[in-house]
Amino acid sequence: MIEAWSEKIARSIKNTNENITVSIPVMKFALIIIINFTIPVVVSLLIGLLTGKFLETLTAITFFVVLRLLSGGFHFQSPIPCMITMVVITAVPPHVSLPDMWSTAFTIAALILAALLAPSNLRGYHTMPEKYYPLMKAASVLLICSNFFFHSSVIASVFLIQGILLFRWKEV
Repeated sequence: MIEAWSEKIARSIKNTNENITVSIPVMKFALIIIINFTIPVVVSLLIGLLTGKFLETLTAITFFVVLRLLSGGFHFQSPIPCMITMVVITAVPPHVSLPDMWSTAFTIAALILAALLAPSNLRGYHTMPEKYYPLMKAASVLLICSNFFFHSSVIASVFLIQGILLFRWKEV
């Protein structure tokens, strides 16, 4: 479905001006990425808006996406499970209140997982040269450490989930 939308949009763009635009496959690929990201973000933000947790949901999305970009992790082979998972990861933690002790424990666990496993599963999904992987690991660890300043159970939850996604799971 998303691939069909992307192809239709890409063809429409290409037909508008064939000389200036890139090829249809390149546009289709870019549009798939944009749509796969936009739909779960919009759905999560709508859930947050409807439940009075908009800022917390925005926080979950922001910290999850930034850590995900830095640390990599598990990928589904199709977009629908990926989008559903992102909605769950970013829309549920704002509605779960954790005691401070659990937030600290989640942050420490995420920190250990990132220090041991990040970056993970980036080949084919990321364009960053491997020589920068140690910097990406350090940035991941520093980002996770920022929650010792924020003391946010939402951030702790998404960091721990992302830490678990760093394991080498078999793609489905």
